[in-house]
Amino acid sequence: MAHPNFLLNTRTLVIGGSSGIGFAVASGALSSGSKVHITSVTAEKLATKITQLQSLYPAAHVSGSAADLSDTDTLEANLQSVLDAAVKDTGGPLDHIVYTAAGGISSVKLVEITTTKALSAFTVRYLGPLLLGKLVAANPGRYLNPAASSSLTLTSGILGHRPHPGVFTFGASESVEPLTRSLAVQLAPIRVNVIIPGAVRTELLDKISGGNPDMWKERTLTKEAYLFCMRSALATGQGFIIDNGALMA
Repeated sequence: MAHPNFLLNTRTLVIGGSSGIGFAVASGALSSGSKVHITSVTAEKLATKITQLQSLYPAAHVSGSAADLSDTDTLEANLQSVLDAAVKDTGGPLDHIVYTAAGGISSVKLVEITTTKALSAFTVRYLGPLLLGKLVAANPGRYLNPAASSSLTLTSGILGHRPHPGVFTFGASESVEPLTRSLAVQLAPIRVNVIIPGAVRTELLDKISGGNPDMWKERTLTKEAYLFCMRSALATGQGFIIDNGALMA
């Protein structure tokens, strides 16, 4: 018996799929035969990344939406537009949604915190997943197939588990972990999990490190955790720490 490909002929939305871990997840899903829809903040970057994915997988189906998720006033409407476009472009209700959108770095020195900075960090990283869950729950079967084979995979961060001196994290990402467990209960049988990556080499972190590749893990390896959550019908309400042993060092 051939080893089954659980992503073959599925439909996947990767919110934040135009860069970093999200782009790697989109690539991995396409390589497994899934139809993929990605998002980016700008139409220009979106077009560039879709072209790049099409060059890697000429026979694959890849589409996308430009969406700014940083404004609380338009966040829910923009998420709904993305979901509508993904369902239309992939040909039916989705099987998997992966949320890797970050909206930049949300860590500053403690003495530099302001109310505005603290609250803005939650918009993309926490309110986005929360309202995404709301839209799925409010529209049963419209956006995500209501089955254990379907999944919603969110993204947290390692700083909530191992804070660094001189850097204060607002907890926007880390708050996604209890949210994951709540959504897993509310959206069942759809499975909801969260990946907790350590420092991963992305375009954003390359700028911070001055392009030093030795500081970060490769996102192509981290993506496998997301693909596992998509494939595994037994995983729900779980957080998977992928940090190359950073918590034990």
